[in-house]
Amino acid sequence: MQIIFRILLLCCCTLPFLGVAQRLEFGHVLSSCLENRNQEKVGEGGMQYVTGSITLPLSIKRDSLRGMRTWIATINGKYAALDNKGDATWINPKDIINTGVMLTHVRTLAPRWNLIATTGVSLNAPSDYIRPNSLTLTAGAIFSYRMTQGLNLGVGVVATTAYGEPICIPVPFITWKKTGRINYELNMRGMPEFRMSTQITPKFHLTLSPFDAERFSAVVKAGDTHKVYTNNVIKSTLEGTFHVAKHLSLKADAGYVYYHKAKLVDRSWRAFWSNMFSTKNAYKYKPSFTFTVGVQYRIS
Repeated sequence: MQIIFRILLLCCCTLPFLGVAQRLEFGHVLSSCLENRNQEKVGEGGMQYVTGSITLPLSIKRDSLRGMRTWIATINGKYAALDNKGDATWINPKDIINTGVMLTHVRTLAPRWNLIATTGVSLNAPSDYIRPNSLTLTAGAIFSYRMTQGLNLGVGVVATTAYGEPICIPVPFITWKKTGRINYELNMRGMPEFRMSTQITPKFHLTLSPFDAERFSAVVKAGDTHKVYTNNVIKSTLEGTFHVAKHLSLKADAGYVYYHKAKLVDRSWRAFWSNMFSTKNAYKYKPSFTFTVGVQYRIS
């Protein structure tokens, strides 16, 4: 974890001079009881994690439809150290590394229509079991329609090799913003989130997030087979952001984790669909608390 922290810290110190947007956060989910599907205690655990992202605009052009054609490269990295006791130690790996590179292209198709296309590769594995099958290839396309100035609706499909064989997954796309004394923002593009924010002073913002999610995954070895481990956290947080400079801000939040579930399923497309809404292979943590601190640098 120290090596990952040093790399991310080095990026935060050098990349602002290259005009690169970036984010670095440290989070902690406090320990709570872990139960199986029969609500029997099988251990307890929590986690500490660090997440970071770097966004690099490669090309931005205005087209004949007065829209934008952009190419953007994104590097994401997550590291989670899981602190478990009892039987939770054989259900959960000791740690998880999630890192990847994504290339995104956005272009205007018509006055209200946009195409969002992505492709990338990611690594999802425990630090002590990194293999070629830990790599995941992903590609997708979404068509979005601008209903109003702040509302965009769309639908698309994403193809991924996270479960071995390629799987095509339909995905909804919703973004909504409303500005005023209280700003509202809803994003359903990947992990869904909803935020309400207000400006307390010229340099301090307060944000309430009733629904905020974190997800960690890894390909693990279980006996003679490979399985996919997922750890999903859904929380409500209250966040304070202090703008140190025009593009630089510091933030801290505290919140309540009301959904925290670990799941271990076979690495196959059949297991993906059959376990999407099933609790058969799931273990649920009792509600707990969380806090996060971070720094963010924006280009604009």
